[in-house]
Amino acid sequence: MDEIRDFLLSPQEYLDTFWESDVLIWIDWREYDESIIKYINEKLSEEDKVKFTCVEIEKERDVDIILEKNSISTAIPYAEEYTDRDTTLKSLQEYVSPKYQIRWFMGSLGSDTLAFCIYPSAQWEQLEEEFGAEKVAYYFAPIKENSVMFEMGMDEVFNLLEQRGEA
Repeated sequence: MDEIRDFLLSPQEYLDTFWESDVLIWIDWREYDESIIKYINEKLSEEDKVKFTCVEIEKERDVDIILEKNSISTAIPYAEEYTDRDTTLKSLQEYVSPKYQIRWFMGSLGSDTLAFCIYPSAQWEQLEEEFGAEKVAYYFAPIKENSVMFEMGMDEVFNLLEQRGEA
């Protein structure tokens, strides 16, 4: 969490260092969805790891990913034809909530490889108290049910970059 705090204290000064830090989870747009779960699990304690299985199915997408929590199994709700990173990340956020939050590092906006961080919700709340919720969300967007990350169109990306003063 110190890396995020340092970055928020001086984003321009710490940007290059932060890009190289191990707090970021880099996910390529072509990533296998089960790999995303493995990347998230690398950042979690053994007791908090996401339990999942991949099941081959007879649909165009070829696979279902089943999440298991508290003896309840739930399939990630993909479209019939394909799996997608956005749905996987939103389902993971729901799974780890309320104990953890996955946040999208907005410095990666516009790339085909996006960066994410996962920390306990209490630590994100501390950062919001220290720096303000708006500043923290500006750099580390919470993943919500309606979040669009990898499925964002180029016009939307450029509009968002322009709104952020980064275009």
